[in-house]
Amino acid sequence: MTKLWRRWVALMDHREPATALACVRIAVSAVLLYDFATIYRMGLVEPLFAPPPAGFATTDATLWCHVATIALIAMLLGAGTRLACVAYVYASSRLAIALPEADRGIDMILRVMISILAFSQSHARWSIDAWLRARLGRPFAALVPAWPRYLLLIQLVWVYFSGGSNKAGATWGPQGGFLALANAIMNPHLGRFDPTWVGAALPLTRLATALTMCFELGAPLYLLFYYYAKTSGRPGRVRAFCNRYRLRWVWIGLGLCFQLGIALFLRIGIFPWGMLALYPVLL
Repeated sequence: MTKLWRRWVALMDHREPATALACVRIAVSAVLLYDFATIYRMGLVEPLFAPPPAGFATTDATLWCHVATIALIAMLLGAGTRLACVAYVYASSRLAIALPEADRGIDMILRVMISILAFSQSHARWSIDAWLRARLGRPFAALVPAWPRYLLLIQLVWVYFSGGSNKAGATWGPQGGFLALANAIMNPHLGRFDPTWVGAALPLTRLATALTMCFELGAPLYLLFYYYAKTSGRPGRVRAFCNRYRLRWVWIGLGLCFQLGIALFLRIGIFPWGMLALYPVLL
């Protein structure tokens, strides 16, 4: 038991460069800022977040829309980063309470991720906070705690695995002919292009559907692939096989194709870009 506890302490105390966390902070805030900029550009602040008769919200949440936007700008620049993360999570939660119908799955996912970032040192690199500390002679350490990235990684794996587990429709499997993605692309509300081409590409969409299920249901295996990559010097046939055929990178490649395919062929907002913004934690 003592040996296991020491390993756990060593894992939680592991230090690494802040690069991955900084990339996630910048990418997530940029994606969400684009989303809020679209709301402002289309003049939807009041229709979405004001109470009737001006809008559809249960309470007046227009102030929280402005607060969330300002907090995201501060996160992007790394200015008062931890406070900005907390401010965004609170403002986004208030928006969700005021208009639950507008609170999408990606909003919930990124709220959780930003909550974790608030406890990290994602501002130790590429931020105004880091620049000011360096000017004051109190720079951040070159290495920061890695546990927030581990927690973000586990959250990302769980999102994919739970997504695959909830795809219970027959069209996601062999009994339904792996037609789920073809059906989504042909949906007039979701599809980005004229669906007449889908018939000719049906074998490819079926393959993509099957690979999507393998990718999502196999998400927990990424933790094993990651561990094997970190301990490549140890013996073991399974470890050697996974590292030799770079299964860790195969899984990441499938994820990139999955998200970019969604962005290319479907109109579902910022979901694919919000998920891709989290991919630096895989590295």
